[in-house]
Amino acid sequence: MKYRTVLIIALAVFLSGCAFHRTPYPMYQGNQPLSTTTVFSSLDNNQTKHVEARITHVNGKETSCFEVGCPYWVRVLPGANRFTIRYATNFSLGVGVITHNYAVIDVDVADMRPSHVYVARYSERGSRVSVQVEDLGGRPKYGITLGLDGVNKAYYPVQFD
Repeated sequence: MKYRTVLIIALAVFLSGCAFHRTPYPMYQGNQPLSTTTVFSSLDNNQTKHVEARITHVNGKETSCFEVGCPYWVRVLPGANRFTIRYATNFSLGVGVITHNYAVIDVDVADMRPSHVYVARYSERGSRVSVQVEDLGGRPKYGITLGLDGVNKAYYPVQFD
């Protein structure tokens, strides 16, 4: 009974937490017109296996990990930016424990442009992971899909207007 209650609470927190990731998390002060900002996404939609990649810091400033869970995408001001990503993969279920491998990766992106989307692309070789950043160009058709199949799965496009 106690296990079921904890599971229900954890599931409710997980499902409600997704609501915070429907738009890129803003990592700048003040009100900026969206058209003057740029977006970085740590979700590699080209991956063939399950990878969890969350942004923990932008330019040394912590993201919202404690409040709502580390974001998959952030909105920043143009120019040079540094993103710290917690990359996790090779998940397996043991006796009462979920195990995985992870790495903390710093990604520097120079000359980010307004209204562009930049996506991290990961490749693994043995126990090493590398990241390439792809510039999808200005105002691309890009978004992320969140939620569970049959429950609340939805696509959220990036906006610059």
